[in-house]
Amino acid sequence: MNKLSPDEAKRLILLILEQGTTEFSAHCLHESMPKRSATTVDVVNALKAGEIIREPEWSEEHQNWKYRVEGADTEGDDLKVNTVIIESDLCLFIVTVF
Repeated sequence: MNKLSPDEAKRLILLILEQGTTEFSAHCLHESMPKRSATTVDVVNALKAGEIIREPEWSEEHQNWKYRVEGADTEGDDLKVNTVIIESDLCLFIVTVF
């Protein structure tokens, strides 16, 4: 899996949101989203309007790059989203939010 620049990752995230699929980890759905009172709409809002400021992190365990999008939920509160981009499947896998 290739490491994308923040700009490349953001463009691909927007493309996947329009044409691909978005999946959520069990941890995200059952722990981090309820903890933040975040909905899937909040997560998508943060992904669309947010920015990737940090370099991606390599997960040795899962052999993939995680990208952190820093944005806001629908109420304007800060929301950070850690996601994995699966280019071959045109899929975003949402790992966690905080």
